[in-house]
Amino acid sequence: MPDANAGEQLLCGEAKGIASRERSLEKLDRRTLMNLPQLQIAATPARVADPSAGDRSVSGLFFSNTILNYVGQGLILILTLATTPYTVRRLGPELFGIVALVQVIAGFGSLLNLGIGRALTKYVSELYWKGEFQTIGQLFQTAWATCLVAGLIGLIVLIVPRQLIGGLFFRGGPDVDAVASFAIYLAALGLFTTMLLEAISSLPIAVQRFGVLNAINVMVGAVRCLGPVAVLACGYSIRAVLVVILASNLLAVGAFAFASKSFIPGLSFVPRFSSSAFRRLLSLSLPLFLSAIFSLIVAKVDRLILAYYLPLAAVTYYTLPSLISDKASASAANITSVVFPFTSELHSMGAHDKIHELYLRSTKILTLITLPFTVILLSLPGPILQLWLGSEYAEQGAVVLRALGAATFLSAISGVATVTSLGVGQAWVPAIFAFSSSGVTLLANLVLVPAYGINGAAFAALVPQMLVVPLFVFTITRMIGASHWELVSHGFLRPLICATVQLAMLFYFRPYANSLGNLAILCIVSLCTYGALSLFWATTQQERAALLRLLPSVDRLKFARLG
Repeated sequence: MPDANAGEQLLCGEAKGIASRERSLEKLDRRTLMNLPQLQIAATPARVADPSAGDRSVSGLFFSNTILNYVGQGLILILTLATTPYTVRRLGPELFGIVALVQVIAGFGSLLNLGIGRALTKYVSELYWKGEFQTIGQLFQTAWATCLVAGLIGLIVLIVPRQLIGGLFFRGGPDVDAVASFAIYLAALGLFTTMLLEAISSLPIAVQRFGVLNAINVMVGAVRCLGPVAVLACGYSIRAVLVVILASNLLAVGAFAFASKSFIPGLSFVPRFSSSAFRRLLSLSLPLFLSAIFSLIVAKVDRLILAYYLPLAAVTYYTLPSLISDKASASAANITSVVFPFTSELHSMGAHDKIHELYLRSTKILTLITLPFTVILLSLPGPILQLWLGSEYAEQGAVVLRALGAATFLSAISGVATVTSLGVGQAWVPAIFAFSSSGVTLLANLVLVPAYGINGAAFAALVPQMLVVPLFVFTITRMIGASHWELVSHGFLRPLICATVQLAMLFYFRPYANSLGNLAILCIVSLCTYGALSLFWATTQQERAALLRLLPSVDRLKFARLG
């Protein structure tokens, strides 16, 4: 992240928002100023004090923060792929299905907090550069109190009817019955900690401290991946695995709390409710809350319906391909977590032309990064599952992986449109489209799962994305003043042509993917081919310059001018 210790490097423009920002920063003491992230906006060249500052603009900040996210995600992905086969084989399909269901239930914590986490991200990102730390503290303490109360409600809602929940969803052999009640207790505690994480993890995102964010995520991810392996190797079983997963959540809460106090002066974790702060949060969080409900239906309801109609082993056969597809498209979060606070800050400054630029550029970069992994899933689902987990999982999950790969890609490319609409204060628009998508998803699952099992659940995930995502993305494009052709030509056309070349390569060499080494070589070569085409043909000179500037040993000027 760019150093922020020199106020004179802040760019000047005609906009009053930028001048106001400089006046606010002058009021801060030097120690506080050193901790503030500097947003450098590409202004008119005549207005740029430092000739190099113009390059470190939307592209520079966007690429530097996004790369930090990808480094963190890449490390977690490696750990996940390396440790999951051992955990699955030691637990077996039924008991691993319990782990999957516990994590699904814990994930509902993002629902019960009323969308407070994302609302807090938006307002903190707008207030931080102004130095309004007292207001930030009031908003956080209110959000913290809200999440604590909602988390306790979630505990009660899960623990009281645990026998009913166990009978509906935790169905299997004697091993499942013996641990079902314990698993529900751990799921309830996991939901509570997830609620707290929604509030506390929003702070480093809001102030664009992605180095801190990813360092904590990697540490927690290592515990979550290696912990189950360690306890299983020591002779423990499912109970110890669930405890380790809960412990990783507690570790995340503590780490985010410790880090947040270092860059937000006077931050307090004493819950204190302010009605005015709550109303401010709720004005944005209410549509976010509804969006969260509908999004969770899209993302999680398939596993619950599978657990209701089919044995827990079916949940495992479905969850593992879903895990791969989710990891392949998780790059969307690496980009949208950067775009959201950046858009909010630009919107508060009135820099609408920069929002337009950021929207188109981030859409293209997101597409460029997520598309090649989707192509691999569409081309090689059987070899991937067979070489990773075994022939049984390949036979059960190849169709699932292909359908979910397409569905998660479509969902991913809507991410920039979602956070852009939130950043400019139009939270109801994605809520309406999320409602439409959830309705189609729920209906499709209820119809297809009883008839077609896990394959039906996969196609139930794909259909609503095909119907809703294109309409939603085009709606947001119009809302920010861009044309549909501008979006297609700038954001999608060239990445799709690059992906066509990669797809042809994978299909031609697919028969050679008969070992883990050959599969890895084929995937790496196809990604390198796609990457070379993307870098020198699908990106602009400005984007290459901003990206290559982050690589200190490269002759940046030479490479930036290629193509």
